Amino acid sequence: MKSLFKIIFRYSVTAGVIILGILICNMSVFLFWGYRTLEKDQPQKFDRAAVDEIGGQLYQENGQWKITETGIERAEDIECQWIMALDDEGTVVWEWRLPDDFARSYSLQDVAAFSRWYLNDYPVTVWRSGDLLLVVGLDKNSVVRYSEMFPLSNIRSIPGYFSMAFTMNVILILFLVLLLGYRFYKALRPIGKGIEKLSEQEPLNLKEKGMAGDLAKQLNQASAILQEQKEKLSKRDQARTEWISGVSHDIRTPLALILGYADKLKKDGSLDEEEKRAADIICRQSLIIRQLIEDLNLTSKLAYQAQPLKKTLCSPAQLLRECAADIYNEEITEEKNTETEIELSISPEMEKVRISADPGLLKRALRNLIGNSVRHNPDGCQVRIRLRRTGTQIIWEIFDTGKGIPEIVVQNMDAQTEKVHIMGLRLARQIARAHGGDLRFCPRGTGTYDVKMAIPEDEY
Repeated sequence: MKSLFKIIFRYSVTAGVIILGILICNMSVFLFWGYRTLEKDQPQKFDRAAVDEIGGQLYQENGQWKITETGIERAEDIECQWIMALDDEGTVVWEWRLPDDFARSYSLQDVAAFSRWYLNDYPVTVWRSGDLLLVVGLDKNSVVRYSEMFPLSNIRSIPGYFSMAFTMNVILILFLVLLLGYRFYKALRPIGKGIEKLSEQEPLNLKEKGMAGDLAKQLNQASAILQEQKEKLSKRDQARTEWISGVSHDIRTPLALILGYADKLKKDGSLDEEEKRAADIICRQSLIIRQLIEDLNLTSKLAYQAQPLKKTLCSPAQLLRECAADIYNEEITEEKNTETEIELSISPEMEKVRISADPGLLKRALRNLIGNSVRHNPDGCQVRIRLRRTGTQIIWEIFDTGKGIPEIVVQNMDAQTEKVHIMGLRLARQIARAHGGDLRFCPRGTGTYDVKMAIPEDEY
């Protein structure tokens, strides 16, 4: 579910950034448009300086007002429709393109009316130039005059309105982000739970509707396929376990007869030494076969969790000594491999340690590990076994001065191959893992390995 929350968080942040970016872009475009509009609608031709320049080109000659050629050019430049100049009495003393239907004299009331508004439907602009009042008529189809009065308090409150609008926009953005994020989370939550169940091989039955309907349908299909495969594998594993168990049971009876007759022949005084030696070999090889069958049966049960752990409070030091004694008596003394020595290193602290474990399985694992060092070094070697504690783990370390464990064995611990026969090591690892630990290989630097088995002390 953490990954789902991470997706929702990124989605919400992305949505917020996008919405905020759109808002900023809109405000930027609005401000740019407003600036360009003001700049376009208030060109130089309509400003006070241009009209003052025209008024400055007026002059009196023989009691009449006239304008210079420069003034005429300037009037044409500002693209106005007409211009007239009024004296203090409201009489038109000079005009340029003034329509014929316009009055040539205006009262104070008339001037006050059109100075901020219209004159004969022409929007006008009025400037004082010297002793004259210049009235400029603008194009009816390009300019609109609108006059309104606003309280000063309203003008002063404009920044507050902008702040309020910005705050409301931010609140709206947050609301939309949370709403979209929640809807996205609500749509993906079943998918996230379904993926968790799928990883745990649990069956799914998600509702195939909404935003994630297609994804839910695919997950349901994948779950159905996995459940079918799981059922087939379970049946196959059950059949394999039952077959191994049946074969092991069927072999025990003839093997017991072989062992019995071979032991009887070995003790028969009428046989010569060569025949007794052959009977002894039959006994020992039969015991090896029985051990392999037991290992095969046990490893099969451990692989499919069919072997329950019979935990009791036991001493790891005592288990090690018992295993070493058994191997010394059975594989060293009886095989007359007197060149092999087993050395134990157990500290006084470890003598007091007690763990809850299956002593039979642990002894089986230790016998396999120690027995490997003895059996694979027939010319003899020194086997050193150290029992120690590291943190919360109990560790049995098995080192020998012989050949060591080959690289090919370590590489094929998880592979099904006929290159090497490593059932004993695999069984030891299965037993360690069944107790919450593991088997570890320690490189010697010569291409071979030693081995150690570790199980957690506080696991139990």
